[in-house]
Amino acid sequence: MKLLAFLVLAVLSLPLYAADIASCSNPSGKGYFPETGIVIAKNSGWSEEKITGGITKLSKRGDNEYDILFVDARKEIISARQDGGQVMLLNRGKNVVSVLVVYPGKTAEVYTFLKTSSGKLEYIHTLSRAGDDVLITKASVMRGDCDYINFGAL
Repeated sequence: MKLLAFLVLAVLSLPLYAADIASCSNPSGKGYFPETGIVIAKNSGWSEEKITGGITKLSKRGDNEYDILFVDARKEIISARQDGGQVMLLNRGKNVVSVLVVYPGKTAEVYTFLKTSSGKLEYIHTLSRAGDDVLITKASVMRGDCDYINFGAL
């Protein structure tokens, strides 16, 4: 009986639905690594950034909860929420949506998913990583193409 009650409570605590809003891939751009922490002077500065085969998805869980799911350079699927991130809707419009992901004391990321004036679907990812617990301080901006963005599901 206790097990049944636990299962019922567990199911009720799950979001009522999850909807994929955007699916994007192959981000590339630039990153900046200042000479701090373990980064020495000769390795600091600007570098090309690219995650070949990298996938980023925006999903909606419940009424006003969002998550970023991504496949990183190690080919692992990661949920921003499960990884300790706080995901917040920043703005949404007819052809654009931005979410902020904050890993307290470490990293802030903004994901902007948009439809361009010429009809292309793309996303822009900006990152700022710094703090006492961060080994490699970094700032970057990358963009990738999107297979779909469902602005109506927001």
